[in-house]
Amino acid sequence: MNVVGLILALLLVALGAGTAHRQSLARRRLREERFLPSDERAYLRGQVIRRTLVAVVLAAIGGMIGWYYLSGMDDRMNEIADRRKGINPADEPGRPADPNPADQADKDFAKYVGVYWIGVLGLVFVVACLAVFDFWATRRYWMAQYKLIKADHETKLQRDLAVYRQAKDNDRLGRLRGKKPGDDAGEPPPAG
Repeated sequence: MNVVGLILALLLVALGAGTAHRQSLARRRLREERFLPSDERAYLRGQVIRRTLVAVVLAAIGGMIGWYYLSGMDDRMNEIADRRKGINPADEPGRPADPNPADQADKDFAKYVGVYWIGVLGLVFVVACLAVFDFWATRRYWMAQYKLIKADHETKLQRDLAVYRQAKDNDRLGRLRGKKPGDDAGEPPPAG
């Protein structure tokens, strides 16, 4: 039994379970939060769903790896490899190999194990795709938020600039009329 494989399987199952637990807490907080903008609520709901799917797939990958070692598939594959090392088809050239039912069972089992590991790798691909999809969804949401913040900031700057220009124009207009704020002597303003 491969201890490293079992440790990896346990880590994946624990990571999946921990992630699923965190997402269930996030889902609960999302339900309890009453005053949340609808776009943010939709984003967070989608994030919880995506990350829960990742957690389930991670636990499935860990379970499949663990089952591979615990069910004895690894040991049987090692036995098949050891038997193959003892068989040398070059001993009798020209003689066709006898169809041995044990050989056919070994070939069928090796195909089954190959399909099994292709399934595991397919699930790893699914996790990677979900992670990329989550990244892009997060990026798209935060870029929209950034644009809103930037537009709000730009509006405030334009407003402040308009107020500044109005105050400056009022100050010029007062100087053109010959009055300064707080000037009671009636002296003409300095040329400027």
